[in-house]
Amino acid sequence: MSWTQEAAREQAALTSEPYDRWVSPNGVCMAEFRREASGFVIRFPGQADFSLQLEGDGIAITGWPTPDCDTQTLTNLYHNAIEPILGNHNGGLYLHGSAVAVPAVASGKAKHGVIAFLGLSRGGKTTLAGSFARAGFPFLTEDVIDLRLDKGTYWLQPKRSKLRLFADSARFLLGDDTDFENDDLKQDVEAGSALPFAKEPVPLRQIFLLGTDHSAPLSIRQLSSQEALSALMPHAFILDVTDKSRLKGHFTRMADLSQDIACYALDFTRDYAELPRVREAVLESFSSLR
Repeated sequence: MSWTQEAAREQAALTSEPYDRWVSPNGVCMAEFRREASGFVIRFPGQADFSLQLEGDGIAITGWPTPDCDTQTLTNLYHNAIEPILGNHNGGLYLHGSAVAVPAVASGKAKHGVIAFLGLSRGGKTTLAGSFARAGFPFLTEDVIDLRLDKGTYWLQPKRSKLRLFADSARFLLGDDTDFENDDLKQDVEAGSALPFAKEPVPLRQIFLLGTDHSAPLSIRQLSSQEALSALMPHAFILDVTDKSRLKGHFTRMADLSQDIACYALDFTRDYAELPRVREAVLESFSSLR
């Protein structure tokens, strides 16, 4: 999959009504989806427009950043939104989340594998993954869960070796002297000895779905497959919510995932001081897997 980047331009008013929107918990529109005669337009307000034109069995992708959108932000939008949207559209299994690799425990009860964290934007996924990495558990991705099913095993694919963090999270993980150009914006932090990265695919073992109450006490509850399916669906990437055939296939893949992989509701207070307790509770749950 590839795309063409065009010169920056202002986002002109669009005449068609969006058929779908991504809206943040605080009511901000993050993306709008519109139809064109031969494809789709996805607008990220204030950042970029992407045109997806159907060409035979393929899709031609073109991106126009706004004058205020830097190259890194545009690239992140492509990799973290457009690619997984089209991946699911073409029969893949992509979710919005972060993931870390955990070695087999000494008792032998749990196999080596991946723990995935799913949650809404600014829900703490990346910081949580970073805290695991800082404790020696390599991260595989900080925003996109890309799963490949092979002979009953869901292999989670490593993505970019970067964590996109706000300044306060980066300084918590790496020290107060961590340099940031703008403390109000997220910035890419490269993997390294302090934040190890897993370069090879690892089998998925657990999924934790982060609660939306950022003041909730620490708790972990395993979900039934029906509860898990309902909880997983909002974290998928969907291009066309009216394409019944593709939606049916996507729903089937998600239903299989909810039955095959143990899923848990994870609540905790979003306080850096709580992260060691969260890691301990999650790892205890991991060690109990059969």
